[in-house]
Amino acid sequence: MYVLMIDFINSASTWILYFFIYSIVGWIFESTYCSIKAKPPHFINRGFLFGPLCPIYGSGLVAVAFLSQPFTHLRPVQEFLIIMLICSIIEYVASFVMEKLYHVRWWSYKNTWYNFTINGRISFWTSIGFGIGGMLVLKYIHPSIVSFVGSFSFGAKLALTTACIVSFIIDYYMSNAAASSVKHALKGGKVDLTDEIKRYAFNYYRKQTRRTRKFARKILKAMKQAQKRALKELKGTQKRIMKNAQKIEYLTKRREVRREIAKTDIRTIPRKTEKLRKNAKISLKK
Repeated sequence: MYVLMIDFINSASTWILYFFIYSIVGWIFESTYCSIKAKPPHFINRGFLFGPLCPIYGSGLVAVAFLSQPFTHLRPVQEFLIIMLICSIIEYVASFVMEKLYHVRWWSYKNTWYNFTINGRISFWTSIGFGIGGMLVLKYIHPSIVSFVGSFSFGAKLALTTACIVSFIIDYYMSNAAASSVKHALKGGKVDLTDEIKRYAFNYYRKQTRRTRKFARKILKAMKQAQKRALKELKGTQKRIMKNAQKIEYLTKRREVRREIAKTDIRTIPRKTEKLRKNAKISLKK
């Protein structure tokens, strides 16, 4: 039993270290690509966390490495399609969940005739890039990482894994607090607001005076109150419109009823006139 537990901890620590290594590699690739692509070019710290980690890359590559173990006999085309499918599913789910949590898009792809996308969350060429990149990683990079992690002793591996997990939890807590503080102020819909959120998050935790932080909280509070007032005014306007509509409907119906009554009176006038004439003739003869 003790040996099985040690083996399980050793195996779990190994895969957790794979996750952190691939998250760092993904962060380097993503930040470099977006920094060069930016206009004007400037450094962009991509990802949700403050630290040099992109968990979506770590999750995708670990899932690919773990799930591809039983399929070593597959052809390259089949392997490519499986890796592309796994990475696309992880990317779509991550984008959907983070948008629901923070009300902003952390990445968004433009839908063009040469780049088909699904709700801007995943794109055709990006998925192909993930498929090709996953194959290259499994063939050339993953064996080196396996041998590198395997060179650590059990104690060193456990200590390193614990340190990485603790750092990750602290980073996630701070990043979540910063992102949650502006999720009502920055509602981007389908616009990629990663750079704007990261800049605000760094300013949020930068060494500032209490007065500056208090001023920032007042601004956010004022924005929330303005949104509540606008919503309240909108509801009041809707109620007034509904009330006026009911009144207009009532006046219209009353006008129609009066017209019907007037038509009925006009029809009965000739009959009343004829009756009066007959009565007049009778009175004259008498």
